Amino acid sequence: MKQETKKKLNTTMHRMVCLCVMAVVALVSIVTVMAQTVTVTVKDGSDTYSFEMTDCTLSSVLEQAVNAQGMPALSKNDLAVWDENSFTVTVRRSMTVTVAADGKEKTVNLHEGDTVSDALQTANVLLGQNDLCTKSVDTVLQDGDRISVVRRYNVVITADGKTSQYLVNEGTVESALGQAGVQIGADDLVLQPLEDTVTPDMEIQVQRVSYRDVTTTESVDYDTVTKSDSSMYVGETKVETEGQEGERTIVTREKLVDGKVVETEEISNEITKEPVDKVVLEGTKKPETRCATITAGGTVYDENGNLVSYKKALTGRCTAYTGDGYTSTGMTPQYGVVAVDPNEIPYGTQLYICSPDGSVVYGYAVAGDTGGFIYGNYILADLYMDTYSDCANFGVREMTIYVL
Repeated sequence: MKQETKKKLNTTMHRMVCLCVMAVVALVSIVTVMAQTVTVTVKDGSDTYSFEMTDCTLSSVLEQAVNAQGMPALSKNDLAVWDENSFTVTVRRSMTVTVAADGKEKTVNLHEGDTVSDALQTANVLLGQNDLCTKSVDTVLQDGDRISVVRRYNVVITADGKTSQYLVNEGTVESALGQAGVQIGADDLVLQPLEDTVTPDMEIQVQRVSYRDVTTTESVDYDTVTKSDSSMYVGETKVETEGQEGERTIVTREKLVDGKVVETEEISNEITKEPVDKVVLEGTKKPETRCATITAGGTVYDENGNLVSYKKALTGRCTAYTGDGYTSTGMTPQYGVVAVDPNEIPYGTQLYICSPDGSVVYGYAVAGDTGGFIYGNYILADLYMDTYSDCANFGVREMTIYVL
């Protein structure tokens, strides 16, 4: 009885163990099936592919997406990122972008979703604080996009008496001046060549060049011209026309750099007012020969052949004078009025005067004046002449005075 009971108990326990094992196997099978079958999502740009898989490796997922879902195959430069937590594959297709900077262009390989910042980094282009970029650095790029970087520099420009700092785009000196609003005239000078490339903190100097014409005048001397005049005696002169100075006009062109004259050039020099010659008349008429006749017996005939009756004759040195005013007797000084020593020849005495040989004739005269040098018989008489030249020609002569 005990053995049967024990045998029945063992059989029951064996069945229970078998049932437990079968339950565990079934449970493990269910868990295994559940672990290997998952929903996978592949994102390719704007396209999304979702499907179930039990073998979830990156390569198997991509193969399933291409072969079964119709997704375009990946090229060698395309990028696929596997997120094991969400069973999601993100495909980033390759693309090319052109980066222009520092006078060069470079084509770089990027992937969808990359930004301008990624492109600059790939191209090894550093963006300075003042530099400009055609797109903001966080802009997401598209295949075939072009990015241009413009360098900007601080330059110092001196022009029109002022020195100022400007922030200008890269380029030439000429373009920098244009950006700064500094206009360059046709004659202005820029000390740096206009085609030079702008560099950081470059100093550019502009010199303003202008021209002006300065007009000055100078006097032109007149000439003195002599003309013969037969109505005047030899030795006599008279100004017929007074001379007048002319005028010369000179135009000088001055070159100024920043307001200072650095160069001059005479562009015209001409007489704008002709001078007027001074015309002097010179006498050519010879005086008539006047001679008195003195006979051996002392008889005297004047230059006209008339007999000169005289009371006495005085011979001595005579001089000549001329001028205005009045004589000591109140008579008007004129030819024929002579100065004498009134102690020898009283005032008012009529006289005839000629040289002892009669070759020089003064003629008829009257004693009407005197002078200190007359007294003492030093000078016999001082004869009035019309001109100074006549006085000079007469000089001091031996003359005979016939008291009439």
